[in-house]
Amino acid sequence: MSKNRKIDFVGKRKLAAILSITVILIGVLFIVIQKGLNYNIEFNGGYLMHAGFNKTIDIAELRNTIQKNDIKGFQLQEFSDNTANADYKTEVVIKVETNEQNVKEIESKIIAALDEKYGRDTYEIRQASSIGPKIGEELKNSAVQAIFWSLLFILIYITIKFQFRYGIAAIVALFHDVAITIGVLSILGYFFDYEISLSVIAALLTIVGYSLNDTIVVFSRIRENIKTLEGMDFEKLVNVSINETLSRTLLTSLTTLFVVFVLFLFGGEVIRGLSITLLIGVIVGTYSSIFVASPVVIAWNNMTKKKKKLKKA
Repeated sequence: MSKNRKIDFVGKRKLAAILSITVILIGVLFIVIQKGLNYNIEFNGGYLMHAGFNKTIDIAELRNTIQKNDIKGFQLQEFSDNTANADYKTEVVIKVETNEQNVKEIESKIIAALDEKYGRDTYEIRQASSIGPKIGEELKNSAVQAIFWSLLFILIYITIKFQFRYGIAAIVALFHDVAITIGVLSILGYFFDYEISLSVIAALLTIVGYSLNDTIVVFSRIRENIKTLEGMDFEKLVNVSINETLSRTLLTSLTTLFVVFVLFLFGGEVIRGLSITLLIGVIVGTYSSIFVASPVVIAWNNMTKKKKKLKKA
């Protein structure tokens, strides 16, 4: 790419703001429709069984079999993992939201249903786990605290390295990234039964770090250009800075996207949530460093100018 490119990113900031607000509102709408985020068993508490069958079974038939055994509120999905044991022709994951007192009863009912329908020698329980709702609630609180403290320390770091206005701009961009990513995940949860798991929380924290790194590159160039392009209008200076760092931003993003996409294709079901969240986050993080963080710095700068003019008047 040419270093002399003159794409008017700053001029499109209002259109970008409308786009971001629209996506966030759609995400909020889907969260409201679903009465909250679609947390998985790690957060809600319940019982999970991963079973491998040595023959091909019909998933719809298995679902009816479990329902007939008076098991309610369960989720059933076929497990697809490229690293799975080739001896298994069908693998399924059964999740049941229940309290700690009923875990053994639920497990017994599922095993009885499978034994009666398919025979005990036709399948193997690869994993069975349970988690209490209290632990799930603690995990939710820990996840929120992790994101809060990471944002706070980021604000302090950028304020020291640059200025407070840059810190605020970075935090706004990171909130934007997390909000849009969660919004898109809620949409996926509505249509594809996609759940918020601990790996998704880990991916969100990774996105925060990735987006921050991209934003700091742009901020560093703005700071350099304030010295070298003294006297230039601040909006034009920011636009020049974005254009100058665009090649680096795109190369980093495309390289990361390629790796994450490969992870999504071949990583299997176990890390599917992580890879999907990272795919969304890398795209949103790249977008926000250009169309969210920088415009916030411009808005802060314009507000400061107006205050100075009012004081002089």
